[in-house]
Amino acid sequence: MAQRRTKSKSEYGLQLQEKQKMKKEYGLREKQFRKYFDKGQKPDSIFSLLELRLDSLVYASGFSITRASARQMVSHGHVLVNGKRVTIPSYEVRPKDVVTIKENSKQKGMFADFTLRTKSYKAPSWLVVDKKKMEIKLSGRPDIKEQITPFNFQTIIEFYSR
Repeated sequence: MAQRRTKSKSEYGLQLQEKQKMKKEYGLREKQFRKYFDKGQKPDSIFSLLELRLDSLVYASGFSITRASARQMVSHGHVLVNGKRVTIPSYEVRPKDVVTIKENSKQKGMFADFTLRTKSYKAPSWLVVDKKKMEIKLSGRPDIKEQITPFNFQTIIEFYSR
């Protein structure tokens, strides 16, 4: 039997793989994802833009198990921003905004195990989470050092600068 040689990936292949991994994690399409990298050219600013999305905030606060379920919570109208229903997952949350769960949604199945699920969960330092009120407030800018899933932003920036 002939042995197979494993090829090492090219620089382009590694950059593409990292980009695809990050795109999938945030649940974005190419055009949406590209816009974030066009807006900011520093890893910190890109990370901030991605983490200040409403669906990312709901996920980072521990209200949801996955980003996809956080996106679904938002699009199904379970999330309020400053008391108003927002159904756009890409809505950019601002520092003075208060994000809460709709009152009659708190009794629904997805929030049934909320207290048990968030008991030992520690939210990032830039979020203030009130688990009793089911409320999220921003206390600062997202810090790239507190990434839930680590990504190599520089590799992706290099990919888009071609």
